[in-house]
Amino acid sequence: MNALPTLDVTPRQARAPMRPSVVARDDIRVLTSVEVGGELHHLGEHRDFRRHPALAGFLPEHGRLSLAWVRLRDGERLDVHDHPTKSAVLVCKGSARLVGDCEQTLAEGDTVCVPPGARHGFETLPGEEFHGLSVQFEGAGLYEDEQGPRVRFTEAASAAYADLERHNAERLRRYGQHRLFAPFDDGRVGRDPALRRRFLSALYVWSVYFQRMLLARQAVCADERLRELYAGHLREEFGHDVLLRERHGVDTGVYDPVLEAAGHWFLMQMHGADEAAKIVIVHLVVESSCDVFGRRTRVAFPHSGAPDESYFDLHAAVDEDHSRIGRDHLKSLSPAQFPELIKVCDRAWDQLELAHERIAAHLLGPA
Repeated sequence: MNALPTLDVTPRQARAPMRPSVVARDDIRVLTSVEVGGELHHLGEHRDFRRHPALAGFLPEHGRLSLAWVRLRDGERLDVHDHPTKSAVLVCKGSARLVGDCEQTLAEGDTVCVPPGARHGFETLPGEEFHGLSVQFEGAGLYEDEQGPRVRFTEAASAAYADLERHNAERLRRYGQHRLFAPFDDGRVGRDPALRRRFLSALYVWSVYFQRMLLARQAVCADERLRELYAGHLREEFGHDVLLRERHGVDTGVYDPVLEAAGHWFLMQMHGADEAAKIVIVHLVVESSCDVFGRRTRVAFPHSGAPDESYFDLHAAVDEDHSRIGRDHLKSLSPAQFPELIKVCDRAWDQLELAHERIAAHLLGPA
């Protein structure tokens, strides 16, 4: 006779309970940008719950719900975009501006309901951060597949950024025609030690201000991510004024009140401008000019040793990369911010050309 199956009659209270578990937001891997149509778009911080194994195992696959923590810091923007599935965004902390088909200031506790195909984006208000929860109700999350995101970005922000790049490229082209480069192109500086000494003495003044500019920016930057980005740049540039003085025999710098004033302008922008303007000044303008400057002037200072032993060879080698720093931050901005950044770009080029005009004056005499 077969035995009957044993029934579990243990009272529910006596069974080992299932314990709640906690997953910290910072333990979910962060995604900060995504490539769509060959173009990189800034997301702020996006933390899809399914990027954490415990949460991925907890969320049901049937009646599939997708959730992600999202965050924008002060001055950041998620460009206007649309997607094929409905979505909701809950404002958990801070505030933001909803942009696109509907424009409205959001506050803590607000819920944004986004139908399929609706154009929308978010930008932070001055001095504010935005923390939210993004929810999709059908299928995969918008950025769950990082190589195939379910979004389509509109063109406005990309076009505004492209306008800034084009404007800067035109100023860089004009800078390449500066009279400072003529005596290098025709070989006069390479043949005349006295010209080289005069040039180096004036250049040393500008080199010291460049170092002070980077140190000031590093000291006052409140954004942790940008501070880390700037720190890498500072490490690669630190001490180049000393390299110029020691490797190229600079005894002393000249005193020129106009050159000093132009140098001070760059230094003071690091204390008063916002981070976007600083990126335009330091990287779009100064580092782009340094790339041209290094390539055009190094011919007068031939060096057979390692590139990092020559001020001119070093700048010719690394400044093109330095000019690309901060581009992702600029791409995250609202289109409305770019007209002012183009003005900043012009002012920085004007001051830079003024500084180099004074260096040319010490080299060649007044124009």
